[in-house]
Amino acid sequence: MKTKFLRFLSSFLLVFAFGFSVQAQSISGTVSDENGVPLPGATVLVEGTQNGVSTDFDGNYSIDASSGDTLVFSFVGYSSQSVVVGSSATVNVSLQPDNALSEVVVTALGVKRNVKAVGYSITQVDGGELSDNKTTNAINALQGKVAGVMVTGSAMGAKGSSRVVIRGTSSLTGNNQPLYVVDGITINNSNLGSAGVWGGADYGDGISSINPDEIESVSVLKGGAAAALYGSRASNGVIIINTKSGAGTEGIGVEFNSSTQFDMLNLSLRDTQTTYGQGRDASKVADAIDTYQAWGPKIDGSLVAQWDGVSRPYTNKGSNLDKFYQTGETYTNTIAISHSDERGSTRFSVTNLDNLDIVPNSTLKRNSFGLNSSRRYGDKFSVDVNMKYILEDQEGNPRLSDSPGNGNFAVNLFAPTVDVNDMLGEGGLGRNADLTEFRISDNTYSQNPWFAAYNYINSSEKARFIGALNARYDITDYLYLRGRLGGDRYDLHKTGSEPWGTAYKPRGGINESKSTFMQYDADAFLGTDNLELADDLSVNAFVGIGTNVQEYNAVSKSGNDFIVPFLIDVGNTKNQGGGYSAWKKQINSLYGSAEFGYQDWAFLTLTARNDWFSTLSLKDKEAPNNDLYTSASVSLVLSDVMDLGDTVSFLKLRGGYSQVAGGADSPYRLSLSYGIYGQGHLGASLGAISGGTIPNSEITPFEKNETEFGVDLRMFDNKLSIDATIYDNETLGDIVGVSASATSGYGSALANLGNISNKGVELLIKGEIMRTEDFAWNASINYTNNTSEVVATNDTGGNISMDEPRSRNLRVTHIVGEKYGALYGSSYVRNDAGQIVHQMVNGIPIPKIGARKILGFGVAPTALGLGSSFRYKDFNASILIEGKSGGQIYSGTNAFLIRNGHHKKTIPAGGREAGFVPNGVMEDGSTITTSIPQAQQEDYYRRTYSIAEEAIQDSDYMRLRQLSIGYTVPSSMLEGSFISKATISLIGRNLFFLSNSTDNIDPESAYNNGNSAGLEWFGLPVPRTVGLNVNLKF
Repeated sequence: MKTKFLRFLSSFLLVFAFGFSVQAQSISGTVSDENGVPLPGATVLVEGTQNGVSTDFDGNYSIDASSGDTLVFSFVGYSSQSVVVGSSATVNVSLQPDNALSEVVVTALGVKRNVKAVGYSITQVDGGELSDNKTTNAINALQGKVAGVMVTGSAMGAKGSSRVVIRGTSSLTGNNQPLYVVDGITINNSNLGSAGVWGGADYGDGISSINPDEIESVSVLKGGAAAALYGSRASNGVIIINTKSGAGTEGIGVEFNSSTQFDMLNLSLRDTQTTYGQGRDASKVADAIDTYQAWGPKIDGSLVAQWDGVSRPYTNKGSNLDKFYQTGETYTNTIAISHSDERGSTRFSVTNLDNLDIVPNSTLKRNSFGLNSSRRYGDKFSVDVNMKYILEDQEGNPRLSDSPGNGNFAVNLFAPTVDVNDMLGEGGLGRNADLTEFRISDNTYSQNPWFAAYNYINSSEKARFIGALNARYDITDYLYLRGRLGGDRYDLHKTGSEPWGTAYKPRGGINESKSTFMQYDADAFLGTDNLELADDLSVNAFVGIGTNVQEYNAVSKSGNDFIVPFLIDVGNTKNQGGGYSAWKKQINSLYGSAEFGYQDWAFLTLTARNDWFSTLSLKDKEAPNNDLYTSASVSLVLSDVMDLGDTVSFLKLRGGYSQVAGGADSPYRLSLSYGIYGQGHLGASLGAISGGTIPNSEITPFEKNETEFGVDLRMFDNKLSIDATIYDNETLGDIVGVSASATSGYGSALANLGNISNKGVELLIKGEIMRTEDFAWNASINYTNNTSEVVATNDTGGNISMDEPRSRNLRVTHIVGEKYGALYGSSYVRNDAGQIVHQMVNGIPIPKIGARKILGFGVAPTALGLGSSFRYKDFNASILIEGKSGGQIYSGTNAFLIRNGHHKKTIPAGGREAGFVPNGVMEDGSTITTSIPQAQQEDYYRRTYSIAEEAIQDSDYMRLRQLSIGYTVPSSMLEGSFISKATISLIGRNLFFLSNSTDNIDPESAYNNGNSAGLEWFGLPVPRTVGLNVNLKF
């Protein structure tokens, strides 16, 4: 590993060294608007080169240029202005508002287009919005910033995966996350581990490797018309990430960015009772070993023998969550060296991220190296090289969901009179003197949280390379040839081990795996830019061919029962086993695009792409192994042909229709596949048919058809902008499992029978509320509402069952005619008036368990983001309020808190001693009059644990998602120093809720990022984060 790294770093430095050249003279000045107000962030570029800079907060700039060079000054919403450099070293420019709006956005396949011509919705986010308030997974910083994009938070810790869904889900059971493209190359975003009903650990996903300090911009292609050129892999939308180049650097530039962040437990979410202590049936001593039960008498301070036989005061011990979890720490340091001249630019960066999670003994270390180089050779040929190399180590990844190995489970449920610090044990870290687990419960599967955190092993090591080479040759003034080659590879080593002395597995066990994923893309384009077909008609067009190849190999070795205690090695186990898996798949493509422009105000864009799938290729197969999909979009800039008065600066109507295919991702599903699974007589290998699904050679990709219409409006000299979109998409022929005969030996077969639709509205409003020389205030609102419907499921129209929580009284289920992801579980029996029906059990009324029914939907249909930014002289601030509504969540934490007597609802108005009469009726319809005594109230609430309806909560919330307060050191104060720019900022994330519909949990508490939204089961707390950023440029 070290040799590979040194070779790779040497290659980086060699390529970087070729980027340097002689500096020119320095030109400086100020860029202002038509009223003389400075324009911070305006671009100053030496025409024909990549040498450019941005103005500072005072509108000042300085750039190297030679006499005779042309400087081009530009700012969004203003007309560009060109000035030829003469003898003066000072050039001041005043820009005028541009009613035509010449903003450029990055679209599919890296094509840059004027927003006037784009006939679909696309949102571009500046990289600073992700890096200024960074997270360990950069994509999470998009929360609340892009209409139509649902970024869902989780309870998986700093190393957790993200879930991003654009314009609703496309598949009932398949992948619903977007395609990620980094510097023009598609990357793998597979989840590297997750928790399910029986537990598990999260090891992150592919997009988490991308360094937020390296991101220049993020473009979100939301509709099919926007993403169609990426083909079948873009059925869920596309997120394009462009990383920083050295363009704009004056000679050689050095930038240093340092971030320190602290994650703190949000104790305000937890509001449980502290009146009654540990015990059962109102007794302090009954079942003292069960530390979770809070059905004892009132806390009175008396001495009582506890779970370990030690007598301690029967008092409230305070928050065990606060004692167990620690303050998380994340340190991120980036240094970048850049250079640009008239022929190109180069940037090399190194980033170190060091994270200590809020769970004890859980760490993440990530080192990232990036190189971007862009060069022109002569007037016709240019080459771009982009490389990323990431080394990542994870230790102590916490187990989630089910209780074995999950310290979060136990620490959330200890009774108020139990102190988690008493569980460290004689051997420390949750161990006895002989280093076996210090038991805290008579249930062997209830883990000592200290033992789980410090003795279990869940670790990984990953090395990843992402690289791209782009070349362009301009054949004529209007015709070009472009080629692109790129790849993504990672090598992953994971180790998981239950230690010797674990209560439920006394001799322990271990599992190790090594996997390699490789992907490469190759494309060739022939195209034309701004070809004039007639006086009023122009065209931008290209045709291309491409291929995408993916390959995966994995080996694993496992063993149980260590022979020598505490020697953690597979070779030290009695019962060993191993495994091997491999697959390879390929997509070959032919595609093209043509954009026609009429008088620079009416635009028609047509695209077509045909993909050929190896996963659908089989000899003598009758169904096609390919699919052709097309799109058409129209953009009409009415403000360029109509007099709309001084109020309207820009008005565009747009619309589009698209077809995209998807699915058919899994190879070897068309025919029987075989595998070697062990040894038989005399060591002979044993073979078996792999998989539990009947092959279907006639399956095809599903089709996704989408229509969208929108309006882009700019008013009051572009000070107010409104982007509104309505869309309607439908997935046809989704690949789902259908029923199979029991005599076949298979559980199901595959067929193209699924159908799901999404209809939605997206709204983005931005406004410049105030702007003076010293003060600026901007605000934005983005709103999303998506309505989904499961139109068809399988051959019988039956339900499709997804994941379930450990209580197993509910499943996320797809039901025909209902919204996506119904929470389908056991309910209360109710009469016609909605009252809960009870039955007499052991002399007390107990709720009856009713049939399973729809109790809610885990996917929130509505999202809202409110952002605002301020600048006063050299100070700046930004705020983001984000929320979702309309969804529900099944809370396993609250189900247990009620069952075990922790929830405040288990204390009647007069206290437990006074008894309580349940609300509802008896089976005969009579009013309940029986009061349940204190010793039997536990029986009542234990019954409610079996009724999923009791733990269903609305998951609506509004929270202060991000806050930043910064200061830019005035350039006058830096004169004479080696620092050209310095900024410092205080940041905060998830600071508090403005509203929260859930009890005792964060509403974003999913324990995995799959399709079963709305399940919560003892994940990690979602912390508050505060931190400090320092950025220096030299």
